[in-house]
Amino acid sequence: MIHVKFEDHMLHDCVFAREMRQILNEDNYGPAGLAIGVDLSRMEAHYHKTFDEIYYVLEGTLDFEFYDPAEDKSWGEELSEGDTLVVPKGIHHKIVKTSPSNKLMITSIPPWHADDENPSDKI
Repeated sequence: MIHVKFEDHMLHDCVFAREMRQILNEDNYGPAGLAIGVDLSRMEAHYHKTFDEIYYVLEGTLDFEFYDPAEDKSWGEELSEGDTLVVPKGIHHKIVKTSPSNKLMITSIPPWHADDENPSDKI
């Protein structure tokens, strides 16, 4: 059993997502990572080579843009409270608009790591 208290969240000032509260990572739970983004704003376009992300909106709305290099296709998605979205590795993504108050839970499989934040010029 793993119990992580709020005061033990690891704060990251992410280049692409601003402040993130990392809760689970490779060190305390090998199969997956878990983070919460609080009051996210615009995010720079990026992609990951080694992990998938699962987004679950806890509060507010977030508008995303995506690009799939395998299909050379771009599209947008609006996520609202209670929505879930899986972003497979290799899909370029960015936040383009958010509600003033928002909370996004991000599960990464395998766990997120900072050296797999790759900038994108596709969206």
